[in-house]
Formats: sequence, structure tokens, C-alpha cells
Amino acid sequence: MNGLIWGDSGLGDGWANLALDREQEGRTRGGGAPLLRFYACTPTASLGAYEDEAHALRPEYCRVQGIPIVRRRSGGGALYLDPGQICWTLTVPATEPSLGPWLARLGDGVCCGLTAQGVVARFRAPNDIELDGHKAGSLFLGVEDGVLLAQGTLFGSLDVETMLKVLRVPKEKLTTEGFRSAAGHFAVLPPLGENGAPGGRQEALAEALGAALGVPWRRRVPWPEPACHAVTATPKAEGRESYSTFVKTAGGVLVGYLRLDDRGCVASLRLHGNVQMRPHGLFTQLQDWLQGASEAELPPRLSAFFSGRLWELLHFSPDDLLTLLRRLFERRRQAAAMALPAEAVNTIMVHDPEGRRDTFSILEAAEAVLVPYCAKPAWCKWRHRDGCSECGRCAVGDAYRLARERGLQVVTVHNFEHLEETLGRLRAGGAGAYLGMCCNNFFLKREYAFRAAGMPAVLLDISGSNCYDLGQEQRAYAGTFHAEATLNGPVLEKVMQFVPRRPGTPALTIPRAAGTRRRDALGEEVGGESGGCADGDVRHQLP
Repeated sequence: MNGLIWGDSGLGDGWANLALDREQEGRTRGGGAPLLRFYACTPTASLGAYEDEAHALRPEYCRVQGIPIVRRRSGGGALYLDPGQICWTLTVPATEPSLGPWLARLGDGVCCGLTAQGVVARFRAPNDIELDGHKAGSLFLGVEDGVLLAQGTLFGSLDVETMLKVLRVPKEKLTTEGFRSAAGHFAVLPPLGENGAPGGRQEALAEALGAALGVPWRRRVPWPEPACHAVTATPKAEGRESYSTFVKTAGGVLVGYLRLDDRGCVASLRLHGNVQMRPHGLFTQLQDWLQGASEAELPPRLSAFFSGRLWELLHFSPDDLLTLLRRLFERRRQAAAMALPAEAVNTIMVHDPEGRRDTFSILEAAEAVLVPYCAKPAWCKWRHRDGCSECGRCAVGDAYRLARERGLQVVTVHNFEHLEETLGRLRAGGAGAYLGMCCNNFFLKREYAFRAAGMPAVLLDISGSNCYDLGQEQRAYAGTFHAEATLNGPVLEKVMQFVPRRPGTPALTIPRAAGTRRRDALGEEVGGESGGCADGDVRHQLP
């Protein structure tokens, strides 16, 4: 490999830097030299190469604030770029690159460059540069036509408030406390020494990345202006009538949007994800390949697609894509059986560790209903207790009533540890499946706990002021979150129609009386006297 040529193109807007990325990629492809460009960027929303704009960003806010949305050449998740960050793009000839080793090699190189300046950093696979366990930057890859493109950022400073407004987080998170909570996850590089200059930091990084590449020399050159700005429109989101779903994988979250024709075949399909893969246009090729396919044709078509070309999916597989596609097709059956519009069935999440069950078979096997305490009103005396008076003033009472009518166990989950304990007890007791409620943010972040339980579940997305919206997830885990989430009552009613009544334990109405000791749905005695949030009977299951 030739020596590393590097330089600094200075401050530019998102489109100018995208044009420079493309020109740099072309120069490496044509001349064979590895090139490293440092730059700063005016405020820009940077989408990963394969991401969905509507899923990752808040486009309307970006438009009003004049923040351009640019789809970068590398994969991974969306970023907010501003002049306080050190940005860099590296292009390297690589005919047969493997993404995982390249990420580790370059990530370690960046950390070596920082360490040379007295900043102790470590690379956390697959993408993060960390200082003392806090994220200080990112690194993502892309590959196209024999050129590996690596793009990274390091936080010289960080505008957390604007970042949260640009990236797709619910509006309720945009509070002073939410900003403070988010800022605690990040770290910025310490200032350079008295005689330090930004060029010195760049030179140390260039030296370390050149060493990681194993090139014999490094040379700095002036960087030319872009020949022209590259303007590429991002794909428009499908209409609300389209089906959507997501699948959590080890490599990132896959997101799909599907429209079906009158025959039930693919009319349009969009695949996205904060993932890394090669070749660059793999999702686009797969979308075209599956056009007109029926659900039964998915496995052979996918097999033929991946057997006929070279490809690499970093920490996810064709089986994950098949799972995503099957869940998209399943949306149509959900909508027809439950008489719900696409927008409503899109809030139903299916967790099936073995990947063999559909929504209806899981509901048929459900033996318990798990309700998050944050869905109970803050004024309700049952908020931190198992049980419900079914007073009719919130949808949680409907969940308890519907479960009681079917002889199901009901548990109000008080905190994250209680969730793990409850799932463990259900599994030990031989429960085949369960129905739960949580926000999709919680599920995506804590999917490992659901997977560890080893039971399939149907989970209903909750809305309102949930803990992730407000940046108070740690309070929620501890059971001290005070705002309220909301269950979707109509969706809950429709879903529960497919949960059969269980023989055995009858659902009873217990008159409220002073001194009555309560038991939760797992048969454990709960301290305190029974009491409701309104007049009437206290309804619960006897053990």
C-alpha cells in the first residue's frame, strides 16, 4: 500500500463535505493511495447510509432551523455534526475488506493517536471511542467498488440540546432534565496544552492511523475545494397506510416499510437500519429483487439473492432480514383479524427468541399480563402496588379486567429488577408466553432481558410521558419515575380477544375491607391494606 496522504479541508457545510467525500473516494479508486481528510462541519444532520430519515431524525425541526440533512457514505446511526467536533474521512484501497477487523484496527488507531497526546481513550466495538466509559466519538464504515471508506467524529465540544432536537427522540425528552441526563452519557476531549494547536492533534491522529494501516510514510498536503456540491434527496417515508416494524439484531436495528398489492405481494418495500454492510447498495438491490414477491416466496428469493453475490453483514444475517420481512407480512393478518388500521397494528411488537411463532400463537399461549407501573396515574394509590380497583379512570383497569375475565396472572412491574425477577418466575413456573406493555425505546435498550427469559411475548407500545421521553430511565429502573405513560385501550381490547379464557382459577370480586392482606398475581403476599383509587370493589386474582 502507498503512503498516507492527509490534509484538512477546513470548515464546510454538510453538502460540501459530502462532495469532498465522494471526490476523495474517487481519487483513491483511481490512484490507489490511501487518503485522510480532517474537516469541521457547520450544523448538519448526518444520516447513516442505510437509515430511514423518518425513524432517525426530526426533519421538520431541521428544515425550520436551516440544518441540512445529508446521507453520508458510511453505515451506522444518525449523527448531529457541528463545528465543535473533529470530523475525518479515510479512504483506503481494499478489494476484500472485512468490516469487523477494520473497525477494530482503525478504532484502536484513533485511540493510540489520542493517547499520544495524553488522552487515555479506548475503542468499544463496534463503533465508539470512549473516555472513562463515556462516548467521545464514533467510527463507521462503508465499502463500494474496492474502496473502504471510514468516517469518524471526536467531540471537541458538544451541543447536547440541539443534538436531541435534531435526532428522533420524543418531544417530552426536550427538557432541561432530559438534556442534563443525556449529557452524562458523553465526554469531550480535554483542551490542548498551552502550545498545542488543532493541527498537532490531527498530526497525531494521522500518524496513528497511518501506523494502523501499515503504510511506510505520511505526508500532509493542502486539500482542494470540491468541484461541486453533491445534493442527494433522501427517500420519502411511506404513507401511514403502509406496514412497518423493526427487528433488534446484534449489528443494529433493522426497520422495514411494506405496501402490499391486492394479491398480497410486495408493491413497495424499503429496508433501513443503523447497520454496516457491504456492498453499499445491498438494500436497494434486495428491495428490487423482492418486488412482486409473495410471503411464501421470501425464503427462496432471499437464498437466491445472497448466494449469487459477494456480501457482508456486520453482526446481522439474512435470517434477520427474513424475520423482518415475515413480520411485515404478518401486519396484514393482524390488521384483518383485529379490524385495526395499519397505524394501530404497527404499535404491536412481537418478541420471539426462537423465531417460530406468530402473534396469534403467542397470544393463545399467554398466561400472564405485565403492566408497567408508570402506566398507572401518578395520583393512584395502586401505582406502586400489584392490583387495581378497576375504577374506570385509566386503561390499566381495562387491562386488569380483561386479564381477570380470562383467568390470567397480572403483575404490575415496579422496576427493572422486578421485571427480571417476574420473567424468571414465569419461566420457572412453565408459562408458555405472556402479554406485556412497554415503550419501544425500553424494549430496544433492554431486549437482552426479554431474550434471557426465553419466552415469546406480544408487547404493546405505550405512549405519553414515558421515562425515555423524559430522560429519566434510571429513575424508572429504580421505580421512582413520576410522569405517566398511556396504554392504547382500543388496541389492548382487540389484542385480548385472541387470548383464550384459562380453565382453573376463577376470577373473583373481593369486597374491600380494612386489614385485608393482598397477594400479587404470582401468589406473593404484598404488604399494606387493600385500597382503591375510587369507590368500589378491589378485584384481583387469588393465588
